Amino acid sequence: MNSIRYLILPTLLLILVSVFNSTAQWSSDPLQNLAVADTVNEQVTPKIVTTSDGGCYISWFDSRNGNYCVYLQRLNSLGESQFPHNGLLISDHPQDTWITDYDLTIDPTGNAIIVFNDLRNGGSSGWDIFAYKISPQGNFEWGPDGIGLSDITTSDFEVAPKVTTTADSNVTVAWFKSGTLDQIALQRLSPSGQKLWGDYGITLTPSANARLSSPDLIAAGNDSLILLYKSSTGPGWSPTTHLYTQKFSPLGNPLWNPAGVLIYNLGAITAWTEPQIYSDGAGGAFYTWYDAPSLSEFNVWVQHVSAHGDLIFPLNGIQASTDPSRLHMYPTLTFLPASSELFVFWIEENYDQDLYGIYGQKFSAQGDLLWTDSGKQFWPLGGNTISFLRSAAADTSIYLSYFESSAPNAFDAAIKVFRIDHDGDFIWNPVVASTATLGNKDDLLMITNSENQTLMVWADGRYDMGDIYAQNVNLNGSLGNVPTGAHSSTPKFPDGYSLEQNYPNPFNPSTIISWQLAVGSYVKITVLDLTGREVVVLVNNMQPAGKHRLEFDGRRLASGIYFYRLQTNNFIETKKMILMR
Repeated sequence: MNSIRYLILPTLLLILVSVFNSTAQWSSDPLQNLAVADTVNEQVTPKIVTTSDGGCYISWFDSRNGNYCVYLQRLNSLGESQFPHNGLLISDHPQDTWITDYDLTIDPTGNAIIVFNDLRNGGSSGWDIFAYKISPQGNFEWGPDGIGLSDITTSDFEVAPKVTTTADSNVTVAWFKSGTLDQIALQRLSPSGQKLWGDYGITLTPSANARLSSPDLIAAGNDSLILLYKSSTGPGWSPTTHLYTQKFSPLGNPLWNPAGVLIYNLGAITAWTEPQIYSDGAGGAFYTWYDAPSLSEFNVWVQHVSAHGDLIFPLNGIQASTDPSRLHMYPTLTFLPASSELFVFWIEENYDQDLYGIYGQKFSAQGDLLWTDSGKQFWPLGGNTISFLRSAAADTSIYLSYFESSAPNAFDAAIKVFRIDHDGDFIWNPVVASTATLGNKDDLLMITNSENQTLMVWADGRYDMGDIYAQNVNLNGSLGNVPTGAHSSTPKFPDGYSLEQNYPNPFNPSTIISWQLAVGSYVKITVLDLTGREVVVLVNNMQPAGKHRLEFDGRRLASGIYFYRLQTNNFIETKKMILMR
């Protein structure tokens, strides 16, 4: 990357932000949507993470100049671009494909962390992994070329990195590394970019004749992390695959069984299936995947492992639907921390795979199926193709979004969204966030922000080979920004309930949090980091009506922005606080 551009970029951004951030906002029209990148050639493979102001970072691969460069945009809560329209160039180093995955996250102080592979080292080095840290102002905190994580003296094929951050702002990256063996590499970076696990990180080596692949990871409290990965034998096109998980200390030492904790050994996960991992908010993890023992049997599974590495559900997990007459595929998992309720949703298909529906299952803490053995139907089987099902929590409710074609075999897609409560009842039926008349779409992703809106991003072919578009949906099912004085997308809070702003704020090391209850209620007060991860539970019990207060001591947390949330049966409110040492 050109170093001159790196030096003058902050000054340019101050000028350009004032020009660009008023040109576009969240659209209220499903025929429009918000254009994040709509320049020439392909813009593909978007990623999205929420920011503390209710906005988001969005990244993508971009071939406007003939090479698949990496770009980044930051939107505020109104959908206004904070970097120039069509994004901030992160890397224009050689990259001849967009089909190898990459990752985007945010650290506790609001910086975007982007990790990807490219060919910049050329020669015998092969494909290598790089990490960039970009401030909210667009500054390159780890230098104009990021930090290389690979051993460039080898020709290993290193791709598809995953990244997570901890409350201490440390960054951990895991990726697939193939040479004489198929392995998984991990590296931890300090906030300043120092490599904490050696020059080239640590490597997980497979047992004899096995191949490791598909790493995914989450932060797990106390600066630790949990890794999920495949271990496969047999031919690559038809492997016998087991799933393992491992927890690592801040020093990179395994905390569970040194060989990893086996969570699935039925062997029927296909080569193109990517299992998923989610935090349980208590130092453990949830997992979901689907397998295919035969062409007429596709099953969705869910597993839970405790903070100590114990299987909460039986080996191989709990089957979300035992209906043998249907195929169950492409799961998405949601956990509601306030009520400790676990859900998984999936696309249901018939044997011929020409009918599609949406189903879900709710689990007890012990893994019991609470929505019948066949799950709950949210959208019946029909001929219009459904794909890219996504779910995201909004306090005690859940958003679900998906692509739906306008007709069987149609080469187009509408984006539809609906919201349900924790019992699986519709709060509102599917609304159209982007119409099918705009053409084909790909790679739908969805998150919820601090205002409990859902934000979606996707690759869009309405004008050319592909652009990046985004859309918000409010709690009431409306699109776009709600005008001042109009009906708010946030529910009116019941009289007699309140959560006060902490005082002092900023604070060091302690602050007072006060709240009021209209009636006696079960109360949970939590502290969350910028990613929405629960880091401290302050209250979790019954409390009488009236005013309450507590002193929160933050000396065990790193400096930065946090949220504190009050939850009762009929009231939820979240506020921001800043720990400044």
